[in-house]
Amino acid sequence: MSKTDHIGSYFDQWKEDLSRAEALLTDPTYYLEAILIFSCHIGGLGSFRFPTLADNEAYKRVVLEYSGMEDFYKQIDLLFFLQWPRSDYRNHGLYRNLKNHSEISNAIKATYGDEEEIKNGTRYVAPSAFVGVAEAEKINGFDKQNLEQHLPLFSNVELLYRYVRCEAVHNVHFPFVNRVHVVNDGIRYEDNHAINGPKLHETVLAVLHNLKDACMQAGKWPSEL
Repeated sequence: MSKTDHIGSYFDQWKEDLSRAEALLTDPTYYLEAILIFSCHIGGLGSFRFPTLADNEAYKRVVLEYSGMEDFYKQIDLLFFLQWPRSDYRNHGLYRNLKNHSEISNAIKATYGDEEEIKNGTRYVAPSAFVGVAEAEKINGFDKQNLEQHLPLFSNVELLYRYVRCEAVHNVHFPFVNRVHVVNDGIRYEDNHAINGPKLHETVLAVLHNLKDACMQAGKWPSEL
């Protein structure tokens, strides 16, 4: 077998392994397991493509570069931005370096509504739209460079890593899924974020497909690209 044949067989095995998890999406009993498996596959592909990067950087980079959904994953979650002071990351050093959070939050609310309105309306916006709203508010001491530097911390790809990859793997906790008890029907799950089981499934399939194409065309393993 040629090197290209080996590469193709390798990715075919990935696809076969992934297909075993696909059926879990339709079974409420194993919905969380499906999310966990999809996320682990993304992590594995990220490490294989970018072996010299830290886990968080490899994970996010493989999603942004190979999912074909860069625009979605770079969008800012307005609700998380507003709720950050009440989140698990309220004392995280990187987040605390963001300036004027309160004033920027007021500008977001004036444009998009309060938290409840954002939940039911425009929740995810492009970074440029977010910065435009903050800039238009004429905030005293506003630091555009500081905002642009820290805004990715509130992006979908960052939340994918922090709240799906890390919480699910390390704490068996799924913040983006509500567990609902139904009398006589047991337990069912309700998604509370655009990053849900089907979106993760779509993402990992796209990463697998696009990364395989890149490797086959170049005749190289992911780490050699």
